Amino acid sequence: MKIRNIIIGALFATPLFVGCEESLPNRFEEIEGVYLNNLLPNKTHVDEVDITFIYEDNDELDVPVRVQLLGRMKDFARKVDISVESENAREGVDYEIANAPEMPAEATQFDYIVRLKRTPELEHMTKTLTVNLRGNENFIIPFEEFIQTGKDTTSVVRYRINFSDQFTSAPAGWKTAFVGEFTKEKFLLICRVMDIPRSDFNDPRKISEARWMFIQAHMIEYVNEQVEKRDRGEEYDKEAFDSEGNPLVFG
Repeated sequence: MKIRNIIIGALFATPLFVGCEESLPNRFEEIEGVYLNNLLPNKTHVDEVDITFIYEDNDELDVPVRVQLLGRMKDFARKVDISVESENAREGVDYEIANAPEMPAEATQFDYIVRLKRTPELEHMTKTLTVNLRGNENFIIPFEEFIQTGKDTTSVVRYRINFSDQFTSAPAGWKTAFVGEFTKEKFLLICRVMDIPRSDFNDPRKISEARWMFIQAHMIEYVNEQVEKRDRGEEYDKEAFDSEGNPLVFG
């Protein structure tokens, strides 16, 4: 039985061991391997993630890349050969590594933390990092791909991180019924005028409907005040208007 089949059976189909030779469990125990095991909440394996700073107030974001052990735990830490490469992101400027690349003692997994940094460039471009896993004196790479349901495959030796400070979609907590269709201008104005953390809009339960009603009323009043100031020739908040000079509409 090939090592790939042994591993797949060990991970996802334990009952298949019934028909294998008796020495198979010992072979499995002797494997010292690692692979990248990044899962969505529904347990789907992924090898890529898209990150945006736009809904975050912090200027740094930690992205965990899960490294999984295949084999026995040890009572000492073991170095893992894992690295990051990029064509448009610079270590120390756009990102940094937050922890040592090693499997801890008495552990079957660890998170290799890539810390992304918010820079002005991210407002108009997406940067990409690729995390690479290789074998070394401590671990082999037992297999390189994971076969998903439906025959799709994902890599277990490469993990791609795309990050920017741009809008990709409306935040999960945005309430169109109260403040109308989502736009970048309205979102940023609400956060600034109402002093609401950007991250609050990521959770649909964070802002109550009563709070949304207050936001709507206050923003309508605020924009009307800016229109009046503009019409009187007074100093006004230009961010209360869109790129064509029209007042932002809430509700």
